[in-house]
Amino acid sequence: MTSDDPRSVLTIGRLAAAAGVTVRAVRHYHQVGLLPEPERDASGYRRYGPQDVVALIRIRTLAAAGVPLARVHALLRARPAEFAAALADLDADLRDAIGHLAERRRLIADLAAGDRLLLPPEVVAFLNRLRRLGAGESRLRRERDSWILARALDPGAVRRRLRERNAALDDPETARLLIAEDRDG
Repeated sequence: MTSDDPRSVLTIGRLAAAAGVTVRAVRHYHQVGLLPEPERDASGYRRYGPQDVVALIRIRTLAAAGVPLARVHALLRARPAEFAAALADLDADLRDAIGHLAERRRLIADLAAGDRLLLPPEVVAFLNRLRRLGAGESRLRRERDSWILARALDPGAVRRRLRERNAALDDPETARLLIAEDRDG
């Protein structure tokens, strides 16, 4: 479409507004060769048409999705089937990135949760059991630290020790004494 085409009626400002970008972005896309720059009309304005809006929206969308401008350039010139395949590849890349980010979030959540990162689930369950019985934070911290050391020094003994500690808590009198000691200490 040329500036003499009657469908070329948009100024750069209206083109930018229609595509949701700034005039500066349009000029940048002209400069890097992503969007052809039309000739000026008799009044000195560059005029754009609907195809320019479509092209600019594609550029904006791909750039916002993190596609490097060099690749945007190639995608804009691709045949429809190649463009669709490239979009499918981009989508797969984004799904992979989301998976990696989700894993990083899980690691951060584990770190924030404290015990889950440091100890096996069975030990965390034991500490939660102590918490439900009324053990104080000081007792829980000492218990946690002892489990960390036990796991580091003799990982095989953790299960046996856990069975013994849970069995002790199964006895109501032992549990009561443990909590009373915690309150007295």
